[in-house]
Amino acid sequence: MRLDLHHRPTLVKSWLATLHGPQVTVRPVLDGPLPGWAPLVRTAVAWHVAYALVAYAGALSVARSGSSNPIATAIQHGGIAAVLVTALAVWWGGVALSTGLWWTGIRRARAQR
Repeated sequence: MRLDLHHRPTLVKSWLATLHGPQVTVRPVLDGPLPGWAPLVRTAVAWHVAYALVAYAGALSVARSGSSNPIATAIQHGGIAAVLVTALAVWWGGVALSTGLWWTGIRRARAQR
């Protein structure tokens, strides 16, 4: 079953199924049926908790690295606020990048139909 790529709820489900599904991929899910809302949202929350923890651990390791890199120095001197801002930037940067790649796939699929 081909999905309606102009229907917003279907796009949201495709996005959730693609970026938060059992396979790590940025290629959009174009054929259905898609899973229900509850499992998609539960999986997305679990993935984002994992993303946030990894981003926080990375920012914390940069803050404690003792590096003389200007960005690392700024994070070190900025304290916990700088660590949290860095973690958020890394976390949401990854989300934005993967969403952008997914959206590019959706636009290509729309053009081919």
